[in-house]
Amino acid sequence: MGVKSLKKLNKFIILFFALAIITAPIGLYAEKGSPSQNPKEVSSFDAGDTILPGMKVVNRDKVWKAPLILHPTNLIEDFKERQYDEVMISILTGVTPNMEKVLGEHISRRGIAVGYEGPGILKIKNGKICVDSPSNFVWGYKVPYTYGVKTKNSLAIVEKNRIVKVVSFSDINNDTVPHDYVSVQEIKKWYMNAYEGENITLDYSLNYFNDNRREVPPNEIEKLFGKNVKEYMKNYPSYSPIMVYMHNYKEKVAIHVVDYLGSYPEYNDLKRELNARSFIKAWNNTIIPPGTASSGKESVGFELSSDPKAPTGTASHGTCPPARALRDAVTSIGFPLPTGLTWEYTAVKYGINPATDIKITNTGKYPIKIIMWSEGHGPSMEIHVKIIYLIPE
Repeated sequence: MGVKSLKKLNKFIILFFALAIITAPIGLYAEKGSPSQNPKEVSSFDAGDTILPGMKVVNRDKVWKAPLILHPTNLIEDFKERQYDEVMISILTGVTPNMEKVLGEHISRRGIAVGYEGPGILKIKNGKICVDSPSNFVWGYKVPYTYGVKTKNSLAIVEKNRIVKVVSFSDINNDTVPHDYVSVQEIKKWYMNAYEGENITLDYSLNYFNDNRREVPPNEIEKLFGKNVKEYMKNYPSYSPIMVYMHNYKEKVAIHVVDYLGSYPEYNDLKRELNARSFIKAWNNTIIPPGTASSGKESVGFELSSDPKAPTGTASHGTCPPARALRDAVTSIGFPLPTGLTWEYTAVKYGINPATDIKITNTGKYPIKIIMWSEGHGPSMEIHVKIIYLIPE
Protein backbone atom coordinates (compact mmCIF):
# COMPACT_ATOMS: atom_id res chain seq x y z
CA MET A 1 0.00 0.00 0.00
CA GLY A 2 1.40 3.38 -0.99
CA VAL A 3 1.95 6.39 1.25
CA LYS A 4 -1.04 8.20 -0.23
CA SER A 5 -3.31 5.18 0.40
CA LEU A 6 -2.14 4.94 4.01
CA LYS A 7 -2.85 8.61 4.53
CA LYS A 8 -6.34 8.19 3.09
CA LEU A 9 -6.98 5.16 5.35
CA ASN A 10 -5.77 7.01 8.42
CA LYS A 11 -8.01 9.95 7.56
CA PHE A 12 -10.97 7.57 7.16
CA ILE A 13 -10.30 5.93 10.56
CA ILE A 14 -9.92 9.33 12.24
CA LEU A 15 -13.13 10.52 10.59
CA PHE A 16 -15.00 7.35 11.62
CA PHE A 17 -14.03 7.69 15.27
CA ALA A 18 -14.68 11.43 15.22
CA LEU A 19 -18.19 10.81 13.93
CA ALA A 20 -18.64 8.00 16.46
CA ILE A 21 -17.60 10.29 19.32
CA ILE A 22 -19.97 12.99 18.11
CA THR A 23 -22.92 10.63 17.58
CA ALA A 24 -22.33 8.40 20.63
CA PRO A 25 -24.09 10.73 23.11
CA ILE A 26 -27.05 10.93 20.75
CA GLY A 27 -27.16 7.14 20.44
CA LEU A 28 -26.76 6.72 24.18
CA TYR A 29 -29.56 9.20 24.86
CA ALA A 30 -31.81 7.47 22.34
CA GLU A 31 -31.03 4.05 23.82
CA LYS A 32 -31.75 5.15 27.39
CA GLY A 33 -34.95 6.87 26.33
CA SER A 34 -36.28 3.97 24.33
CA PRO A 35 -38.80 1.57 25.93
CA SER A 36 -37.54 -1.75 27.24
CA GLN A 37 -38.01 -4.79 25.06
CA ASN A 38 -40.69 -7.24 26.07
CA PRO A 39 -38.82 -10.39 27.26
CA LYS A 40 -41.52 -12.59 25.73
CA GLU A 41 -40.42 -11.40 22.29
CA VAL A 42 -36.98 -12.94 22.62
CA SER A 43 -37.42 -15.82 25.08
CA SER A 44 -37.45 -19.36 23.70
CA PHE A 45 -39.52 -20.51 26.71
CA ASP A 46 -42.35 -19.32 28.94
CA ALA A 47 -41.87 -18.07 32.47
CA GLY A 48 -42.02 -21.05 34.83
CA ASP A 49 -40.62 -23.54 32.33
CA THR A 50 -37.95 -25.98 33.48
CA ILE A 51 -34.52 -25.07 32.09
CA LEU A 52 -31.41 -27.26 32.18
CA PRO A 53 -27.89 -25.81 31.92
CA GLY A 54 -26.86 -25.54 28.28
CA MET A 55 -30.33 -24.83 26.93
CA LYS A 56 -30.66 -21.88 24.55
CA VAL A 57 -33.02 -19.53 26.35
CA VAL A 58 -32.82 -16.32 24.29
CA ASN A 59 -33.16 -15.86 20.53
CA ARG A 60 -30.41 -13.32 19.72
CA ASP A 61 -31.88 -12.61 16.30
CA LYS A 62 -34.97 -11.09 17.91
CA VAL A 63 -33.10 -8.88 20.37
CA TRP A 64 -33.23 -5.18 19.54
CA LYS A 65 -30.02 -3.80 18.08
CA ALA A 66 -27.92 -0.95 19.51
CA PRO A 67 -25.07 1.13 18.03
CA LEU A 68 -21.86 -0.87 18.05
CA ILE A 69 -19.89 2.11 19.31
CA LEU A 70 -21.92 1.96 22.56
CA HIS A 71 -21.17 -1.74 23.05
CA PRO A 72 -17.65 -2.31 21.67
CA THR A 73 -17.06 -5.20 24.07
CA ASN A 74 -19.67 -7.21 22.13
CA LEU A 75 -17.38 -7.14 19.12
CA ILE A 76 -14.40 -8.21 21.22
CA GLU A 77 -16.31 -11.04 22.87
CA ASP A 78 -17.71 -12.26 19.56
CA PHE A 79 -14.18 -12.32 18.19
CA LYS A 80 -12.89 -14.26 21.21
CA GLU A 81 -15.69 -16.78 20.77
CA ARG A 82 -14.83 -17.08 17.07
CA GLN A 83 -18.26 -15.85 16.03
CA TYR A 84 -16.77 -14.33 12.91
CA ASP A 85 -20.08 -14.07 11.05
CA GLU A 86 -21.49 -11.90 13.82
CA VAL A 87 -18.30 -9.82 13.92
CA MET A 88 -18.65 -9.05 10.21
CA ILE A 89 -22.36 -8.30 10.47
CA SER A 90 -21.76 -5.90 13.38
CA ILE A 91 -18.96 -4.11 11.53
CA LEU A 92 -20.95 -3.81 8.31
CA THR A 93 -24.20 -2.71 9.95
CA GLY A 94 -22.74 -0.74 12.84
CA VAL A 95 -25.16 -2.34 15.30
CA THR A 96 -25.10 -5.26 17.73
CA PRO A 97 -27.76 -7.17 19.74
CA ASN A 98 -28.37 -5.25 22.98
CA MET A 99 -28.25 -8.39 25.13
CA GLU A 100 -27.58 -6.46 28.34
CA LYS A 101 -31.13 -5.11 28.19
CA VAL A 102 -32.76 -8.55 28.37
CA LEU A 103 -30.29 -10.90 30.07
CA GLY A 104 -30.45 -11.64 33.79
CA GLU A 105 -28.87 -14.15 36.12
CA HIS A 106 -27.60 -17.52 34.88
CA ILE A 107 -27.80 -16.64 31.17
CA SER A 108 -24.67 -16.16 29.07
CA ARG A 109 -24.27 -13.32 26.59
CA ARG A 110 -25.15 -15.82 23.89
CA GLY A 111 -28.49 -16.58 25.58
CA ILE A 112 -27.47 -19.96 27.02
CA ALA A 113 -28.43 -21.13 30.54
CA VAL A 114 -25.22 -21.39 32.60
CA GLY A 115 -23.76 -21.24 36.11
CA TYR A 116 -26.00 -23.64 38.05
CA GLU A 117 -26.84 -27.33 38.37
CA GLY A 118 -30.09 -29.23 38.01
CA PRO A 119 -33.51 -28.24 36.64
CA GLY A 120 -33.76 -24.46 36.91
CA ILE A 121 -36.83 -22.28 36.37
CA LEU A 122 -37.19 -19.50 33.81
CA LYS A 123 -38.18 -16.22 35.47
CA ILE A 124 -38.76 -12.63 34.35
CA LYS A 125 -37.26 -10.18 36.85
CA ASN A 126 -37.12 -6.42 36.33
CA GLY A 127 -37.81 -6.87 32.65
CA LYS A 128 -34.96 -9.34 32.19
CA ILE A 129 -34.91 -13.05 31.47
CA CYS A 130 -33.11 -15.12 34.08
CA VAL A 131 -32.96 -18.67 35.40
CA ASP A 132 -33.37 -19.51 39.09
CA SER A 133 -31.37 -22.50 40.25
CA PRO A 134 -33.43 -25.26 41.92
CA SER A 135 -33.79 -25.60 45.67
CA ASN A 136 -32.49 -28.63 47.58
CA PHE A 137 -35.67 -30.58 46.84
CA VAL A 138 -38.08 -30.27 43.94
CA TRP A 139 -41.24 -32.34 43.72
CA GLY A 140 -44.47 -32.37 41.79
CA TYR A 141 -47.47 -34.68 41.43
CA LYS A 142 -48.27 -37.40 38.93
CA VAL A 143 -51.31 -36.05 37.07
CA PRO A 144 -53.39 -37.67 34.28
CA TYR A 145 -52.55 -35.95 30.99
CA THR A 146 -53.36 -38.18 28.01
CA TYR A 147 -56.62 -40.09 27.68
CA GLY A 148 -57.94 -42.62 25.24
CA VAL A 149 -61.65 -42.14 24.49
CA LYS A 150 -63.62 -44.91 22.83
CA THR A 151 -65.53 -43.80 19.75
CA LYS A 152 -67.65 -45.92 17.45
CA ASN A 153 -64.80 -47.50 15.50
CA SER A 154 -61.64 -45.97 16.92
CA LEU A 155 -59.71 -44.61 19.88
CA ALA A 156 -59.41 -40.83 20.19
CA ILE A 157 -56.23 -39.65 21.92
CA VAL A 158 -57.08 -36.57 23.98
CA GLU A 159 -54.80 -34.06 25.70
CA LYS A 160 -55.99 -30.85 27.38
CA ASN A 161 -59.55 -31.50 26.16
CA ARG A 162 -58.27 -31.58 22.57
CA ILE A 163 -58.17 -34.57 20.25
CA VAL A 164 -54.56 -34.93 19.07
CA LYS A 165 -54.95 -38.20 17.17
CA VAL A 166 -57.56 -40.77 16.18
CA VAL A 167 -56.46 -44.40 15.93
CA SER A 168 -58.61 -47.17 14.51
CA PHE A 169 -58.92 -50.25 16.71
CA SER A 170 -56.94 -52.38 14.27
CA ASP A 171 -54.08 -49.82 14.32
CA ILE A 172 -53.60 -49.72 18.11
CA ASN A 173 -49.95 -50.63 18.68
CA ASN A 174 -46.77 -49.38 20.36
CA ASP A 175 -46.20 -46.85 17.56
CA THR A 176 -49.68 -45.28 17.68
CA VAL A 177 -50.63 -45.03 21.37
CA PRO A 178 -48.78 -44.17 24.62
CA HIS A 179 -47.92 -47.40 26.43
CA ASP A 180 -45.57 -46.54 29.31
CA TYR A 181 -48.34 -47.09 31.86
CA VAL A 182 -50.89 -49.26 30.06
CA SER A 183 -49.81 -51.97 27.63
CA VAL A 184 -51.31 -52.29 24.15
CA GLN A 185 -52.91 -55.58 25.20
CA GLU A 186 -54.56 -53.88 28.19
CA ILE A 187 -55.80 -51.01 26.01
CA LYS A 188 -57.35 -53.42 23.53
CA LYS A 189 -58.96 -55.45 26.30
CA TRP A 190 -60.37 -52.27 27.84
CA TYR A 191 -61.66 -51.11 24.42
CA MET A 192 -63.55 -54.36 23.84
CA ASN A 193 -65.41 -53.97 27.14
CA ALA A 194 -65.84 -50.18 27.29
CA TYR A 195 -68.90 -48.27 26.19
CA GLU A 196 -68.74 -45.45 23.64
CA GLY A 197 -67.48 -42.23 25.25
CA GLU A 198 -65.70 -44.01 28.12
CA ASN A 199 -62.06 -43.04 28.68
CA ILE A 200 -58.83 -44.62 29.93
CA THR A 201 -55.76 -42.75 31.22
CA LEU A 202 -52.78 -43.46 28.98
CA ASP A 203 -50.08 -41.03 30.12
CA TYR A 204 -49.20 -38.63 32.92
CA SER A 205 -47.56 -35.25 33.39
CA LEU A 206 -45.88 -33.74 36.43
CA ASN A 207 -47.68 -30.71 37.84
CA TYR A 208 -48.35 -28.66 41.00
CA PHE A 209 -44.67 -28.34 41.87
CA ASN A 210 -43.52 -27.11 45.25
CA ASP A 211 -41.63 -24.25 43.54
CA ASN A 212 -44.55 -23.31 41.25
CA ARG A 213 -42.84 -24.23 37.98
CA ARG A 214 -45.07 -24.99 35.01
CA GLU A 215 -46.48 -28.39 34.19
CA VAL A 216 -44.04 -30.78 32.52
CA PRO A 217 -45.75 -32.92 29.84
CA PRO A 218 -45.03 -36.65 29.48
CA ASN A 219 -42.54 -36.36 26.62
CA GLU A 220 -40.36 -33.90 28.60
CA ILE A 221 -40.12 -35.71 31.94
CA GLU A 222 -37.21 -38.03 31.23
CA LYS A 223 -35.23 -35.32 29.41
CA LEU A 224 -35.61 -32.78 32.23
CA PHE A 225 -35.56 -34.99 35.33
CA GLY A 226 -33.99 -38.28 34.26
CA LYS A 227 -35.01 -41.88 33.66
CA ASN A 228 -35.19 -42.73 37.39
CA VAL A 229 -37.97 -40.19 37.93
CA LYS A 230 -40.00 -41.68 35.07
CA GLU A 231 -39.52 -45.19 36.47
CA TYR A 232 -40.58 -44.03 39.95
CA MET A 233 -43.73 -42.47 38.47
CA LYS A 234 -44.71 -45.73 36.78
CA ASN A 235 -45.00 -47.48 40.14
CA TYR A 236 -47.23 -45.03 42.02
CA PRO A 237 -50.91 -44.04 41.66
CA SER A 238 -52.26 -40.79 40.21
CA TYR A 239 -51.64 -37.67 42.30
CA SER A 240 -48.77 -39.24 44.21
CA PRO A 241 -45.97 -36.81 45.13
CA ILE A 242 -42.92 -37.41 42.93
CA MET A 243 -39.49 -36.15 44.01
CA VAL A 244 -37.77 -35.02 40.81
CA TYR A 245 -34.56 -33.49 42.15
CA MET A 246 -32.48 -33.73 45.33
CA HIS A 247 -29.08 -32.20 46.07
CA ASN A 248 -26.98 -30.84 48.94
CA TYR A 249 -28.65 -32.90 51.64
CA LYS A 250 -27.69 -35.50 54.23
CA GLU A 251 -29.53 -38.59 55.39
CA LYS A 252 -30.31 -39.16 59.05
CA VAL A 253 -31.98 -42.28 60.45
CA ALA A 254 -35.07 -41.13 62.37
CA ILE A 255 -36.10 -44.57 63.65
CA HIS A 256 -35.57 -48.30 63.06
CA VAL A 257 -38.42 -50.72 63.89
CA VAL A 258 -38.40 -54.53 63.77
CA ASP A 259 -41.40 -56.89 63.76
CA TYR A 260 -41.84 -60.63 63.04
CA LEU A 261 -44.07 -62.54 60.64
CA GLY A 262 -45.36 -65.16 63.11
CA SER A 263 -47.38 -68.26 62.22
CA TYR A 264 -51.10 -68.55 61.41
CA PRO A 265 -51.46 -71.84 59.48
CA GLU A 266 -55.22 -71.33 59.05
CA TYR A 267 -54.41 -68.42 56.71
CA ASN A 268 -51.67 -70.27 54.79
CA ASP A 269 -48.25 -69.28 56.10
CA LEU A 270 -46.66 -69.54 52.66
CA LYS A 271 -49.06 -66.95 51.23
CA ARG A 272 -48.59 -64.83 54.34
CA GLU A 273 -44.84 -64.71 53.76
CA LEU A 274 -45.33 -63.85 50.09
CA ASN A 275 -47.70 -61.02 51.07
CA ALA A 276 -45.32 -59.71 53.71
CA ARG A 277 -42.57 -59.55 51.10
CA SER A 278 -44.94 -57.86 48.66
CA PHE A 279 -45.83 -55.25 51.28
CA ILE A 280 -42.13 -54.57 51.82
CA LYS A 281 -41.60 -54.23 48.07
CA ALA A 282 -44.59 -51.91 47.78
CA TRP A 283 -43.25 -49.44 50.35
CA ASN A 284 -39.48 -49.74 50.11
CA ASN A 285 -37.76 -46.56 48.82
CA THR A 286 -40.95 -44.51 48.91
CA ILE A 287 -40.13 -40.81 49.35
CA ILE A 288 -42.68 -38.51 50.96
CA PRO A 289 -41.98 -34.74 50.86
CA PRO A 290 -43.16 -32.53 53.74
CA GLY A 291 -46.81 -31.52 53.58
CA THR A 292 -47.71 -34.39 51.25
CA ALA A 293 -49.22 -37.85 51.58
CA SER A 294 -48.24 -40.96 49.66
CA SER A 295 -49.30 -44.55 49.25
CA GLY A 296 -47.10 -47.45 48.26
CA LYS A 297 -46.56 -48.76 44.73
CA GLU A 298 -49.60 -49.74 42.69
CA SER A 299 -47.44 -52.10 40.63
CA VAL A 300 -47.31 -54.68 43.46
CA GLY A 301 -50.00 -57.35 43.88
CA PHE A 302 -51.04 -59.58 46.82
CA GLU A 303 -52.22 -63.17 47.33
CA LEU A 304 -55.69 -63.77 48.81
CA SER A 305 -56.46 -66.36 51.50
CA SER A 306 -59.86 -67.58 52.73
CA ASP A 307 -61.14 -65.68 55.76
CA PRO A 308 -64.75 -66.07 56.94
CA LYS A 309 -64.40 -62.86 58.99
CA ALA A 310 -63.66 -60.75 55.92
CA PRO A 311 -66.63 -59.06 54.18
CA THR A 312 -65.62 -60.64 50.86
CA GLY A 313 -64.58 -63.99 52.36
CA THR A 314 -60.90 -63.42 51.47
CA ALA A 315 -58.09 -61.23 52.72
CA SER A 316 -54.41 -60.54 51.96
CA HIS A 317 -53.09 -62.07 55.19
CA GLY A 318 -49.43 -61.56 56.00
CA THR A 319 -49.51 -57.82 55.36
CA CYS A 320 -50.30 -56.95 58.98
CA PRO A 321 -46.80 -57.55 60.46
CA PRO A 322 -45.04 -55.18 58.01
CA ALA A 323 -47.97 -52.77 58.31
CA ARG A 324 -47.56 -52.73 62.11
CA ALA A 325 -43.85 -52.03 61.73
CA LEU A 326 -44.51 -49.20 59.27
CA ARG A 327 -47.33 -47.79 61.44
CA ASP A 328 -45.17 -47.83 64.56
CA ALA A 329 -42.25 -46.21 62.74
CA VAL A 330 -44.12 -43.24 61.26
CA THR A 331 -46.24 -42.54 64.33
CA SER A 332 -43.14 -42.68 66.55
CA ILE A 333 -41.69 -39.68 64.70
CA GLY A 334 -44.90 -37.70 65.14
CA PHE A 335 -46.86 -38.48 61.98
CA PRO A 336 -50.57 -39.32 62.29
CA LEU A 337 -51.90 -42.87 62.00
CA PRO A 338 -51.79 -43.73 58.27
CA THR A 339 -55.16 -43.98 56.58
CA GLY A 340 -56.16 -47.59 55.99
CA LEU A 341 -54.50 -48.80 59.20
CA THR A 342 -55.80 -49.30 62.73
CA TRP A 343 -54.12 -49.39 66.14
CA GLU A 344 -55.13 -53.01 66.47
CA TYR A 345 -52.77 -55.98 66.20
CA THR A 346 -54.21 -56.89 62.80
CA ALA A 347 -53.39 -53.32 61.67
CA VAL A 348 -54.68 -53.45 58.07
CA LYS A 349 -58.39 -52.76 57.60
CA TYR A 350 -60.38 -55.40 55.76
CA GLY A 351 -61.13 -54.77 52.12
CA ILE A 352 -58.28 -52.38 51.31
CA ASN A 353 -55.25 -52.71 49.08
CA PRO A 354 -52.22 -52.80 51.44
CA ALA A 355 -50.21 -50.67 49.03
CA THR A 356 -52.47 -48.12 47.37
CA ASP A 357 -55.20 -47.73 50.01
CA ILE A 358 -52.79 -46.97 52.85
CA LYS A 359 -51.52 -43.39 52.91
CA ILE A 360 -48.82 -41.85 55.06
CA THR A 361 -48.91 -38.09 55.65
CA ASN A 362 -45.62 -36.30 56.25
CA THR A 363 -46.37 -33.56 58.80
CA GLY A 364 -42.68 -32.91 59.51
CA LYS A 365 -40.12 -30.41 58.21
CA TYR A 366 -38.12 -32.67 55.92
CA PRO A 367 -38.72 -35.21 53.17
CA ILE A 368 -38.56 -38.80 54.40
CA LYS A 369 -37.51 -42.01 52.69
CA ILE A 370 -38.97 -45.34 53.81
CA ILE A 371 -36.55 -48.27 53.76
CA MET A 372 -38.02 -51.75 54.32
CA TRP A 373 -36.42 -55.18 54.11
CA SER A 374 -36.70 -58.68 55.56
CA GLU A 375 -34.23 -61.12 57.07
CA GLY A 376 -34.78 -64.89 57.30
CA HIS A 377 -37.75 -67.02 56.28
CA GLY A 378 -40.92 -68.49 57.72
CA PRO A 379 -42.63 -67.47 60.98
CA SER A 380 -39.37 -66.09 62.45
CA MET A 381 -38.77 -63.80 59.47
CA GLU A 382 -37.72 -60.33 60.63
CA ILE A 383 -39.35 -57.27 59.09
CA HIS A 384 -37.33 -54.05 59.25
CA VAL A 385 -38.43 -50.47 58.72
CA LYS A 386 -36.17 -47.45 58.71
CA ILE A 387 -37.41 -43.89 58.32
CA ILE A 388 -34.71 -41.65 56.88
CA TYR A 389 -34.83 -37.86 57.16
CA LEU A 390 -33.49 -36.02 54.09
CA ILE A 391 -32.06 -32.85 55.60
CA PRO A 392 -30.85 -29.92 53.45
CA GLU A 393 -27.31 -28.75 54.10
